[in-house]
Amino acid sequence: MQTALAILLSMVLGLLVPPTRLPPDTATLSRSDLKTTTTKVILLGTGTPYPDPATSGPATAVVVDGRVLLFDAGPGVMRRLKAANLPISGPEALFITHLHSDHTLGYADLILTSWVMRRRAPFPVYGPRGLRRMTRHLLAAYSEDIDIRENGLELPIASTLPIVRS
Repeated sequence: MQTALAILLSMVLGLLVPPTRLPPDTATLSRSDLKTTTTKVILLGTGTPYPDPATSGPATAVVVDGRVLLFDAGPGVMRRLKAANLPISGPEALFITHLHSDHTLGYADLILTSWVMRRRAPFPVYGPRGLRRMTRHLLAAYSEDIDIRENGLELPIASTLPIVRS
């Protein structure tokens, strides 16, 4: 699966660089790894819908020359990004492979936490038909939180909420 994701990413970015496999004992990346790596595939979560406390939901980070791209946003994705020493202000883009709950339960967390952690760039999200509607519903569900953070007692946060392309 990670080879397929790397090939897809290479096509999206126009790259022909083969992915490197991380040794199983590699749990985190250093900041210098992010700057010097050509392509790394990091399995952040490989869990299934079964709620196993030892695994996180499906999420794969692909780091290309320091650019972090994320495929799927299963439960626990933000904590796994942090554990892998990837930016908690979020990835450069998100690709949702399909709209099963185990691949999207971390989507709201990714949207909101990366925003609260001062995401500075737009957040492009790519995925199948239905993703735009899911995103609208998630933003509506958290509209009170968003309003309090933008207009309430907290410091204003620049609007870098998702731009969905399906």
